[in-house]
Amino acid sequence: MSTSYDAIVIGAGHNGLISANYLARAGKKVVVLEARDVVGGACTTEELIPGAKWSSCAFIQGLLRPEIITELELAKYGLEMYQTEAMEVVIFDDASHMFMWKDMDRTLKELEKFSKTDAKAYLDFGVRIKKFAQIITPFLMKPPTSRSEVLAAFEAEGAEDLFDEFVLSSTKDLLDRYFHSEHIKGLFTFFGMISVWGGPSTPGTGYVYGHHSVGEFEGHLGQWGLVKGGMGGITLAMTRAAEAHGAVVRTGAPVQQVLVSGTKVTGVRLKSGEEILAPVVLSNADPARSILQLLPKGTVKPSIEKAVQQYDNRGSMARIHLLVDELPEYIGFPAGQGPQHEAQAIMGASVENFERAWEAQRRGELPEDFVIEAMIQSVTDPGLAPEGKHTLTLGVQQLPFELKGTTWDEMRDKFADAVLQVLFRYAPNLRDHILDRVVITPLDLERDYGLTGGNIFHGAMFLDQLFGSRPAPELADYRTPVTGYYLCGSGTHPGGGVMGANGHNAAKVVLDDMHHPAGRTPAAAQARPAVTGRTPVTDRFMSAVMGTKWGRELGYRVARQPALRKVVKIFTRSGV
Repeated sequence: MSTSYDAIVIGAGHNGLISANYLARAGKKVVVLEARDVVGGACTTEELIPGAKWSSCAFIQGLLRPEIITELELAKYGLEMYQTEAMEVVIFDDASHMFMWKDMDRTLKELEKFSKTDAKAYLDFGVRIKKFAQIITPFLMKPPTSRSEVLAAFEAEGAEDLFDEFVLSSTKDLLDRYFHSEHIKGLFTFFGMISVWGGPSTPGTGYVYGHHSVGEFEGHLGQWGLVKGGMGGITLAMTRAAEAHGAVVRTGAPVQQVLVSGTKVTGVRLKSGEEILAPVVLSNADPARSILQLLPKGTVKPSIEKAVQQYDNRGSMARIHLLVDELPEYIGFPAGQGPQHEAQAIMGASVENFERAWEAQRRGELPEDFVIEAMIQSVTDPGLAPEGKHTLTLGVQQLPFELKGTTWDEMRDKFADAVLQVLFRYAPNLRDHILDRVVITPLDLERDYGLTGGNIFHGAMFLDQLFGSRPAPELADYRTPVTGYYLCGSGTHPGGGVMGANGHNAAKVVLDDMHHPAGRTPAAAQARPAVTGRTPVTDRFMSAVMGTKWGRELGYRVARQPALRKVVKIFTRSGV
């Protein structure tokens, strides 16, 4: 017995759910098939320890495109986001610390503690990031164009140096151009090291930094927030929105194989043996799973199989979720709850620590020291933990997927113990206040969350795997050689993170093919974002002012004034 639909979506991660939403809103009969018992993929909330819930993988919202939030009416279907005053706090070995606040004046005063020169440079850096975002953002919500056209957009704006800095350079070279303080560079380096196979000096890691810098929260670039109930609040709202428009979302329904007749897709077969038919199938899985595992062997040409096999999935990370009965008392802070418990805390961030982590990663080993990120969302969202307890999430980047001479299953507890020993250097009181823990290793990310190589981005985010080459030129427009079979996951343009543009773009291509089956337009030909001459007036004014010595000094004095926060926020808004 089989059931028929207009379209099947494999995987209820955020991109799959977004595709399903747009197809359902277009009147298509859609079913989403999720292997796990919970929706969300790596954007989910789970009760990992009885009575307490965590964002298992992703835990910060700053990349999800505002167009998608609006068009899918996610607030109507339960999405609730909020922001803390302190966004980050970096804690150093010498017990000093530095906050990154929501308000610019407070952040500048924090940076001044380490370097007044760097605090002034931070404004110029922000102007440059905003210019980069204005050029790159028009490419995000459209099918990919060629890398040469992206470069041409920068050239048209007279900003080739921005392309060099934020696309081609290493994170170290990028930050060295603006900052001198090792403390400040240590904090910012973290954002270029997320799920990478490399270190600060690795060319191309500047784009990992740039990719995260184009994120925004409530219209303000470079800011992020949290989701009430954890990141699963995003995908639960997407699920409700899809179901409200007629889509069916099934969990516990792992797909064994995509069914193909000749050169056309006909549906899928579940591991249970059930067959579901449809002339369109979208895979939210990564490219390796979508092409090499889900399709029958020999379906695509050997050259495409080879391209997918050579697609770089290296670069992983781990999460350690702790249930604690006391908040960490971080070194250098007074006792008691404070903004350090609401912010994303980063401990041990230094360029050298990141470089040493890369050397260990390259050898298939664990580093002797760890840079740790930490989030305690239960402080601002008490419903996540039982009364008197808190959910503490730790993250470690730059980990190898394959360990030399051992396995992650064998090293799970040793790794977690080693990370906790580092944590205790910064929060000694926690040594006696950890009630339970759950460790998610790179192997778990592949085995339990379906991420090949444990790469949360579905593949490395370097230029050779971006735009019209993600995941390969033959697959870059979301279509595959099998008619009716599409890719919609993070392994497609514009890349990873909880951005959602991939699912949006893939759905638009599918709908275009459905409506024009005889002469479908290559997706690359649709992507011609016009950027020349469209720089907003406020940004032209800011660039002109910040281009002079007196202007930079004036801008710095204005940005430092709490009374002028509303004025400063005008200039930090995206598209303004």
